[in-house]
Amino acid sequence: MSQDTTFEIETGTKSRRRFIQIAGATGMAGVAGCGGLGGDDGGDGGDSGNGTDGDDMDGDGGDGTDGGEAQSIETRFWEEWPVDTKGSDVNDEAIQFEYTAVEGQAVPAVDTHFAQAETPWMREFALLVQQSLNDIGVGVNLINVQPSTRYGEFWRADVGHPVPITMNLHGPDPQRGLDPNPFLMRAHPETGGNYYNYKNDEVTELLDEQASTIGDMQARAEICHEVQRLLSEDAYVIAANFPEVITVADTADWEGYVPTPGNGTTRDSFIWTQVNLQPQGDSTTWVKGVTSGMQGTNLPFSSGGQEEKRLLNVYDGLFDASPQLEIVPALATNADVVDDTTIEMDLREGVEWHDGESFGPSDVKFSVEYYQENSAPQQAAFTRTIDSVEVLSETGGGRVRFTLIEPDAAFLTQRVVRSAIIPEHRWSDVDSPSEHNPDTPVGTGPFSFVNWEQGAELRLEKHENNWMWDDDVREELLGEYFVPGDGIDEMVHANVGNVSTLIGAMQSGDIDAIGTTVSNQQADRAASASGVEKQTSRNYVPTDVHLSHLVPLFRDKTFRVALSHAFDKEGFVENTLGGRGEAIDGQNLITPLLTPFHGETEPYEYDVEAARTMLREAGYTYDGEGTLVWPEGDAWDAFAERVENGHASRADLDQPDFS
Repeated sequence: MSQDTTFEIETGTKSRRRFIQIAGATGMAGVAGCGGLGGDDGGDGGDSGNGTDGDDMDGDGGDGTDGGEAQSIETRFWEEWPVDTKGSDVNDEAIQFEYTAVEGQAVPAVDTHFAQAETPWMREFALLVQQSLNDIGVGVNLINVQPSTRYGEFWRADVGHPVPITMNLHGPDPQRGLDPNPFLMRAHPETGGNYYNYKNDEVTELLDEQASTIGDMQARAEICHEVQRLLSEDAYVIAANFPEVITVADTADWEGYVPTPGNGTTRDSFIWTQVNLQPQGDSTTWVKGVTSGMQGTNLPFSSGGQEEKRLLNVYDGLFDASPQLEIVPALATNADVVDDTTIEMDLREGVEWHDGESFGPSDVKFSVEYYQENSAPQQAAFTRTIDSVEVLSETGGGRVRFTLIEPDAAFLTQRVVRSAIIPEHRWSDVDSPSEHNPDTPVGTGPFSFVNWEQGAELRLEKHENNWMWDDDVREELLGEYFVPGDGIDEMVHANVGNVSTLIGAMQSGDIDAIGTTVSNQQADRAASASGVEKQTSRNYVPTDVHLSHLVPLFRDKTFRVALSHAFDKEGFVENTLGGRGEAIDGQNLITPLLTPFHGETEPYEYDVEAARTMLREAGYTYDGEGTLVWPEGDAWDAFAERVENGHASRADLDQPDFS
C-alpha cells in the first residue's frame, strides 16, 4: 500500500512523507512521527534511509525503475487501531519518536527510560536491560527520569510511550493482586493501560470473553490461562521478576505487623497492620516515617498518589482485600449475581459516619451518581461499568442493586475494592467537588481525621465503631497474624525526608516504621539498632520492560523471542536482589498468588549465544564491531513479512534459515 500523508514539523511548515512499500510484504508501511525524543542514533527518518528526498511515491527504491536501493520500515501504529481510542489523525501526529529499519544498515540504538528514584535497585535493573540488548548487538541510550514526570506525562495510552523502551515497577494497589484484568487488559487495544501499543486479534477476543464471564470464576480462569500462554509465547513484554517487599519496623514496642503481599507490613495500600498492632511500650501512637506527603484531603477527586492511599484509612469501600488476597466484606456483607449485568448487595448494619450520623444505602447511591456526574478520577475504576444504582430496602443495613452497562467480571473484585463511599449529608451541597478540600474529612473507616499539615504530618485516631476493631472479625480475616487487644489510639504519617534520613530516624527511635520499601542493605543497616526488624513479604507486582510495538525491531517476534533468551532474570534476583524475589517464568505478569487466575507459562532459558543464532537464522547479521545489522535481499522480505504479521516468528512462517 502506498499513500500520501502530511505532518507538522517544528518550523510550522508542512512536509510530504510517504509510506514505504516493502517488497515481498503486502501492505506493510510506516509513518514517522513529528518531533520526538529519539536518540542520536535513532535516525531522523527524513529520507527513508534511501538517500532520496522523501518524494518517491511508488516505493521502487528511489529512481522508479530498478528498486535496487535500500528499503526501510518506520515507526507506526497497527493498521485499523480503534479510532475512538487513538484518534483519527494518529498515524500523522501522535507518534512521539522515530525509529527506522533500513535494509542492510546497522540497527540503531534504542532510547530507554527508567526512573532511578522508583526503587533502590532500579538503576541496576536498567543496566541489565542495557546489557541484554548489547549482548545481541543493539545499543541502548539509558535516560533517567523522575517517577512523577513519567506518571504525569509518559503513561499515555493515546500515543504510547515517548521512547521505544520503558521499564516499570507497578504500584502496590490492591486491585493488581485481586484480578487479572489490571495486567491482562493492558494488551487490549481499547483500554487505557496499553502503553506499549500491542494489538493481537486472537488475544483481544479472549480478553473480551474473560472480562464478561461474571459469576463463573473457573470458566473465566481457564480463558485467562490461555491468554497468558499466548502473550508469553508472543514475548510481548519482558516480565522480569516479583521482588520481595522489604520494610523496616520497631518490633520491640509494637506487635501485630501483617506482611500483606505487594504492600509489605508498613506501606499505605492496605489497612491490616494498623488495625492489628498492639502497643508493647508506653506509647499508643504509632508513627510511620514517609518521604512524601499528601497534596489535599479530597480522596475521590484527587490526582491519586498519597491522598488516595492514606485517606482510605478514613473511608470504607464496599469490599476489602484480605492479607490472603481474598475479597472480604466491608460496607457490603455479600454480593448476589442476579444476572450478567445485575448485582445486589446487602449493607452492614449499625455503621456510623465519624460525625455520628447513620450510614445507609442512599449514601452508596449518592456516591456513585456523584462520582459519575462530576468525573471523580480516583473512583472511575469503580464506577466505569455502572449504569445505575437502586435502593431496594432500608431494612437492617439496607440493600442496593447495581445495574451494569455490560457484563463485567472485575466489578466483583478490583472495582468494589477500589470503591470509597462518601456521606451524602457532607457532599450534597459541594458545587465544585474537584476544588473541595474538606477541613475534616468524614468517613466510616477504622480511623477518623484529626489533623493534616502539608509537608509535615497526617494524624488520624481510632474510630472504635468500625468493625475492624472487633477481635473476632480480625481473627477470621488475619489468621496466624492476628493479635488480640484494643489496638493503637493514633496513627501519624510523619514526613521525614529521604530513605537515609528515615533509617536514621528509625535507629534513634523517632519513628516506629518506614512507610516505603528499602533495599536489603538499607534494611540491614536500619535493623542494626535494637528492637528494629527487617520484614519481608511476597509480591504480586512485577518488574517489567515495556517494548513499544510501534517500533519495527520489536514488531519482529523473532527479535522479541531472542531478547527474551538474552535476559538473565534469575541472575538479577540472586545477584542484585540477594535472592529476595522470584524470577518470572515466561513473559507473564500474573502472579502465582492470584489463584485460580495464574496460568503456567514456559520459561525462556537464558542463552545469549542461542539468541544470537536465532537472529542470524532470521537474516540479521553482525558487523565487525558486533553491532546487529538489518537483513538484506530475501532476508529483508522475510523480515518485512514478520513485521507485518507482528505475531509470527521465522519458524512460525516456515521461512528459510538465512544464516
